[in-house]
Amino acid sequence: MRAGMLAALGVAFALCASAAGALAQGPRVEPAPGARPAPGIGGPPDVIAPPSVPPSVPNEPTTPDLIVDLSLARVSITSAFQGESILMFGMFDPPGEIVVVVAGPAARETVMRKQRFLGIWLNTGRQSFDDVPAYYAIAASQPLQRLLARGAGGEILSLEDRLASVKPATPRDAADLARFRAGLVEVKRREGLYPAAIGQVTVQAGRLFRVDLPFPSRLPEGVYDVRVYLLREGKIVAAVSRPLPVGKVGFSAQLAGWASHEGALYGVGAILMALLVGWIGGSVMRRL
Repeated sequence: MRAGMLAALGVAFALCASAAGALAQGPRVEPAPGARPAPGIGGPPDVIAPPSVPPSVPNEPTTPDLIVDLSLARVSITSAFQGESILMFGMFDPPGEIVVVVAGPAARETVMRKQRFLGIWLNTGRQSFDDVPAYYAIAASQPLQRLLARGAGGEILSLEDRLASVKPATPRDAADLARFRAGLVEVKRREGLYPAAIGQVTVQAGRLFRVDLPFPSRLPEGVYDVRVYLLREGKIVAAVSRPLPVGKVGFSAQLAGWASHEGALYGVGAILMALLVGWIGGSVMRRL
């Protein structure tokens, strides 16, 4: 009987120790039915499957790189300005061809038609056009028509296509409008603002390119848009645009500012200056 009492006491102590250990570990949380046991708790550790594509490789194709820069950030027009030539250079992901389009600020232009009457030239007609670029030039690494033959079109426009999109300020029949447009191109080309020849883009090592962008002496002020296109199989795959400010600097810029903002004061000053120069010239001539 004494042995039985000792066995019962041993079982009781064992139950108490088990209960104390359970309280020290905290309450036990049972997983929901069908849920996967957390790693390290009641089950083997999770095995993370390796990704099928490395993180550094994009899932979708990216746009080819096209890097462009200009040798000058702006064109400064001074009193001795005789034109400017700016070097454009850059790099692209081969293969491909490069097309450069330089467009000046758009404005309204008026074309006058003159005819000789009794030995005197008279203005017999005029036509105004809206959205006319002040300057327009194209350069390409291959003949432009060959590059656009596969249907790149759309965004890249030749000079003829660009001028065909200008809107006449007043309605006129198509044949007469075509003659006025031809006159507009003739005047602009005479001033060097619409170069007839396509510039040559030189490609080196299959990925480096350069082109000289000439600007004439009679260059209108404004912000010009220099746009570069990368073509593959006749399609545009990348494009980069760079603004090019063109403006007067120095004394000529001050005179232009006075003329536009202080017109009356500028006119009076010009008259006084002319009188002063005339008086000085007359005095010098009388002493000789």
